Amino acid sequence: MSDWSADGYYDVSFAVERCRRYHAKMQAFYDWCYNLTRAATALTGTASFFVLLAQGTEIAKYLTAIVATAAALDSVFRFNRKARAHEALTRRFTDLSSKIAAWEPIPANLKKARAERLRIEKDEPPVRRLIDLQAQNEEARSRDLSSEHMVPLTWAQRSFGYVFTFGMQRLEDWQAQHSAPPQAEV
Repeated sequence: MSDWSADGYYDVSFAVERCRRYHAKMQAFYDWCYNLTRAATALTGTASFFVLLAQGTEIAKYLTAIVATAAALDSVFRFNRKARAHEALTRRFTDLSSKIAAWEPIPANLKKARAERLRIEKDEPPVRRLIDLQAQNEEARSRDLSSEHMVPLTWAQRSFGYVFTFGMQRLEDWQAQHSAPPQAEV
């Protein structure tokens, strides 16, 4: 055996790469939220200042409401902190992935890879299932797996899965029909 493309080796390698992709997606989402709230605060705060200078108190009320809302969202959800946590997890999974790529596929290394994966996973926040499935699809595509291995996510699930989890019964039914784990195609 010359690589990690068979049996449990493939499963561990796939799972590590899926986790790496998942955390990169979550980091990007939280960075986007953080940047959006910061931009909204800066732009509307500046605009409300100039509106007040021009005696436009009615418009200033709405602009300051936007400032307050953006600041409250950032304060409550701590988007930057969440982005940095996912960034650290991405880095840890990437480090494990590079180790796996260098390790020979022997039982001792498989055991090490599984143990390291569990050590990283213990530090993960709750997983957004729809985003995890997106990451799974991306990893399957990167391995040139056929479309039958892709979880059929809707546009809404791909777009709003960062915040809401819905439509899982349909996906569970699909999973039951496709219960065989994906294998590398040769």
